Amino acid sequence: MSNTTSKLDSIAQAKAKLLDELQKLEEQEKTERASEASSAHATIVSLLEQFAGHFNTKQRNDIAAYLGTTAARKDVVKSGRSEVKPKYELPHTGETWSGRGRTPKAFAAWEGSVSYKEWKAKNPDLKFPLVRE
Repeated sequence: MSNTTSKLDSIAQAKAKLLDELQKLEEQEKTERASEASSAHATIVSLLEQFAGHFNTKQRNDIAAYLGTTAARKDVVKSGRSEVKPKYELPHTGETWSGRGRTPKAFAAWEGSVSYKEWKAKNPDLKFPLVRE
């Protein structure tokens, strides 16, 4: 039994020694990769400074895909749509609506209420209360 125990002890010691060596090698690899990455970064930046102005949109997008970002596309025109300011506001909730598109449910529900009828009697020329500014 003591022979088996000594074998297990020697195996455990060898395993601990190998794990320690593996940890040191992994740290060394990490340091070397960081050094290589720094050198590669300098090379890449230098190449981009020289040739970036000559890349077409596809090439720029390919580079951006490697970085996990989207490239700034010069050939894409921004749509002329802008955010529309709200025109109407419900007095009891403060909910707003631009007046464009379908009437929101909250406005349609308020339209059938007693408070809407009272407000409409005082403001016959308006559909809903205007936004207070």
